Amino acid sequence: MGLTMIEMIDNRLSNIFTQPELYNLSPFGIEDLRDCIIMSILKDAYFLTEPKQSLRASRGTDADDVRMRDSRNMAYAQHYRDLQFSHVKESANIEIPGLLPADVKSMDGKLSGHKLTRMQYFELNTMADHPLLKAIVSKRICHVKKISNAVFLEYMQDYDKMVGQLIAMLDGTDEDVIFATVALFTLEWKYNVELFYSCAVNAEKIPTKEVPLQRLAALCAELSMPLPPYCTQMLHTESRFVLHRTKLVPAIYNSSESDWNEVQDKLWHYLSAKYYITTEIVRKWDMPEFFARYTTRAQWAQFFREHYDLRKMYEPKEWNNNRIRYMRKIYSVMIKDMELPRT
Repeated sequence: MGLTMIEMIDNRLSNIFTQPELYNLSPFGIEDLRDCIIMSILKDAYFLTEPKQSLRASRGTDADDVRMRDSRNMAYAQHYRDLQFSHVKESANIEIPGLLPADVKSMDGKLSGHKLTRMQYFELNTMADHPLLKAIVSKRICHVKKISNAVFLEYMQDYDKMVGQLIAMLDGTDEDVIFATVALFTLEWKYNVELFYSCAVNAEKIPTKEVPLQRLAALCAELSMPLPPYCTQMLHTESRFVLHRTKLVPAIYNSSESDWNEVQDKLWHYLSAKYYITTEIVRKWDMPEFFARYTTRAQWAQFFREHYDLRKMYEPKEWNNNRIRYMRKIYSVMIKDMELPRT
């Protein structure tokens, strides 16, 4: 490829941020942005290159109870994928065919059946085996009458144990490092446990019971913003700066309005830079396709070890009633109300 992954993205960022000193007003600098952009590209390259196999091959058995569990999990996951497809189409006028269910009703479809990558099968099992995740998506986590504080703590401890198993894989082979990094990234992007816990700790220091919704949304929500340089096009995107965003949590709670506006303006520039770089066509491929062709999995693993070590995102949690209450409140305002699947 000539240039390394880091040199390739650095060159593009230097053309966008010609005065990088302007972006040192808060933590999460341009080098951090570069690492987030490469993580995003590699995650998509990973999904492009991962082989798929049948559900039966994934589970290694055709026992009725396991087969029925997979069937229920597939239906549950597809319910929310259908909702996401409709939401993106309505809000951004974009259709994502990959969210639609696979054709398993035609003769060809019946012969091939559902085919999933190792990561997709892991996500199905994670959803089934760790009750915190369904409790968050359904918003049951928000209500003490549905999930008591004692059960809340059980769910969090179970989640932390699962995360710990993935973190242990970061000391493993290249394939272990790649798998665990993508899995940890996806869990935190979808469920925000570490981000929201950090918010609960910072809110307790002030103290405040209010959730700064707009500021928090800049770190983890779907966003619509004008796309520079001419600002005639709207960018509909999600803030997925997973590793470095916790550096900004104190600013959410302590910054003045003018200081926060500067931070938010920086984030808007970061998001538009990420959009332009990740969608750029290099030769005849977009960035994930280019990286999938011209970089190796050994290079991916090395990058994750040296520049995107997600264990830095985690800290031991010390729960109390105030922090549990505040976490419930954050999930209440940050998770969309969605139709629940039929059980």
